[in-house]
Amino acid sequence: MSELITSNNLEQVIEKNNLIKDDILRLTNDFTVRFNKSRVTGQDKLSFSVLKENHLIQIPIDDEYWGGAIITKENIKIPVINTAQPRVYQYFVAWHEIYHLFYDLSLRDETHNIAVDMDLNERRADYFAAKMIFGNVYDYYYSLDDEDFIDRVIKCMDVYKAPYKAVLIELFEEAVTKYNDLDLKEKILEHFDNKPENLVQKFIDLELDAELVKPSYVVSLGGLEKKIQSVMKENPDVSHHKDNYQFLLTLKNKIKKGVEGLAK
Repeated sequence: MSELITSNNLEQVIEKNNLIKDDILRLTNDFTVRFNKSRVTGQDKLSFSVLKENHLIQIPIDDEYWGGAIITKENIKIPVINTAQPRVYQYFVAWHEIYHLFYDLSLRDETHNIAVDMDLNERRADYFAAKMIFGNVYDYYYSLDDEDFIDRVIKCMDVYKAPYKAVLIELFEEAVTKYNDLDLKEKILEHFDNKPENLVQKFIDLELDAELVKPSYVVSLGGLEKKIQSVMKENPDVSHHKDNYQFLLTLKNKIKKGVEGLAK
């Protein structure tokens, strides 16, 4: 059963993180060595680059709680990202799914779904995502001159391209386990369940790029279109390849028309 992270169970989340920390740090090191041979910089670019090599499907779905999934069939695993979510959530979900794609041994012949609001049962994947995204967010937070707590958190969101709660969880962990920073701990608990209502305007007010907290509405079917085109070129007399291609184009157009409705 899934459970949302709130101020009431935040300390239990940190305790779980502590139990899995060494293992997750080992996996983040393993990922960097095995999957970033091109030395891609920018964690957002890296995660999507790796997922695209594994036929990432990007599709806007009108569900604020559905962030992504791994579709499995026999030995095939296809990652899916909901691009109707703000980009900042997509980046976190991308790393979450990378954990399941490469390291989740329990993922077998079933569809794995996640909720954006960080299910405790997915703690390992969420912690992997956090450790891939964040640097020393605690020091960065205190390097900011802003007196307003929320403004500082939003600037952390901007720098690390991370969701509001993910920033607070990372700060809370550092405050509790490393620095015994009771003042910061209390501020986080005070604000944890009250995410700012209009993050777009908050970003604009702070002179930050608000695109980060808007949906991208990207439609990409995992390279399937190019694959069918290639097969058609190799076998021009086979009619069902043309039928498949036409079906794919029709499907893509329907999705794009649906996107127009979501974007209004």
